[in-house]
Order: sequence, then C-alpha cells, then structure tokens
Amino acid sequence: MVSTFGSNTGAKPKSIGPNDFNVPQAGQDGISGLTWSSNANILVSSNWDGGLRCWEVQEQNGQIRALPKAQANHEAKSSVLDCCFSVDGTTVFSGGTDKAVRMWQLQGQTSNGMSQQIGVHDAPVKSVRFLRHSNLVVSGGWDKKLKFWDARSPNPVGVLDMPDRIHSMDAIDNLLVVACANRQIISYDVSGQPREHSRKESPLKFQSRCITCFPDRTGFALGSIEGRVAIQYLQKVQNKDLSFAFKCHRQESNVYAVNDICFNKQFGTFATVGAD
Repeated sequence: MVSTFGSNTGAKPKSIGPNDFNVPQAGQDGISGLTWSSNANILVSSNWDGGLRCWEVQEQNGQIRALPKAQANHEAKSSVLDCCFSVDGTTVFSGGTDKAVRMWQLQGQTSNGMSQQIGVHDAPVKSVRFLRHSNLVVSGGWDKKLKFWDARSPNPVGVLDMPDRIHSMDAIDNLLVVACANRQIISYDVSGQPREHSRKESPLKFQSRCITCFPDRTGFALGSIEGRVAIQYLQKVQNKDLSFAFKCHRQESNVYAVNDICFNKQFGTFATVGAD
C-alpha cells in the first residue's frame, strides 16, 4: 500500500549531536536499509515495521529539512530487509520476509496505489541490487538462491545456487559481491552473463554482516558481527596482497556488529555503522 505521510509531523525530534538532523517519521521499528537516488535528493528507507518510506531532502543556509513524501508497505506489513534505486532514480526495489521482490515506482504510481511484486523466493529476501549494465534486479535470499529479474517478466532470467544463506551483497557497474553464511564470499562479473570471478572464505573469524564494493571496483569492504572490517582486493597489486583488517565499534570489553559500510565515491574514504 502506498500512502503519503507528513501531514502531521508532531514535535521536532531531539538530535543526538549539535550538527545532527533527525529525519521525521522514520518508522515504528528498526531501519534495515537506506538508499539515495543518484539523480535527486531523495532518500528511501526500508524498515522492520514493513514500510518503505521516501523523503525529499533540502538544504538552505546550512539548514537541512527532510520532507516526508510517500510510503509503501509490503504485504501484511512483513518486514522489509533491503531496498535499492534504479539507475534513473524513479523506481525503488525491495525484498523482505514476505519472500517477495517488489517494485515501487515513485513517479506514475499504479492506480491502486500498490507496490508491484516482480519476483519471489522460497525464503525471506535479504538483499536486492540493481544492475546498470543489464537493467536487471538481482535478489539474494535465505533459500540459498541468487536470482536475476526483468521487471517485465514474472520468472527469473537467471538463478545461481549459493553455498549458504545470503547475508549481504552489493553491486557497482560490472562487479557483484555476495556474503553468505559460513563466511563464504563470492564475486561475479555481471557485465554480461554472470561469471564467477572468485570464491573465498572470509578473513574474519565470525559471521559476515555487510559487504560493500570499492568505488573503483578493485575490491570490497566486509564487516562482521565481531566489530571488525576487512579490506579485500580482488587481485594483487604488483604481486603484493594489500588486503588487511582492523577492529572498530568496540567500547572497553563490549564488541558490536558492523551493520553497514558506505564509501565516498569522490575521495574513496568510507564510514562504518555499528550496533553501538
């Protein structure tokens, strides 16, 4: 179901820092994913309460405003586990515990106001990404399947068997990386027919939590539940393996999971988000 939300924003939320801005009406449960449109200041979140929410973000004289624009719910308000934008920024794709891959068109929405199901798995859908070279949606599920979808067809155009449940994946241009249970990491070249590039065991000792491609497609960053990040290159540089790992999101004896990693595409720097 699609609905507007923003007619009653209520009291201004309290920020956690002097320069922070809290986005209004962020949902009733934990946020599972955030994605920005590449063509506009549009932010979309997926939430465990079953909702996809869209804001238009504005900045003027150093002041930031996030204006709630619309909301779409998965069937029976099943938890939404991930979301991503199409290349043109007009469509959001999502997956969740209803086992469905769904498409939400921010412009020209269907008359009945419902997000459209374009695919299905036999278990919850943990991750979704849009492949710009093929205009396909790729979804990874806890059914140990990687499926490729054309939004115009109800059947997948391709299916790959994974060694275990998919915990996270990411794609940039022709690189797709997948983090599975039991610390299995697989990378693919998706410039045409998906071709496996490498398959390895995670250098981190505990369960993978998130994976993100380098902006230059030379490797990926991997986060785990043990408060560590691994920087992994797909190939050696001048016969040297530049890969390494470091600790983060730890406070005294407490260790927290690394929930997400995001790169600055201009400078190559990155930020991590933890359970702390």
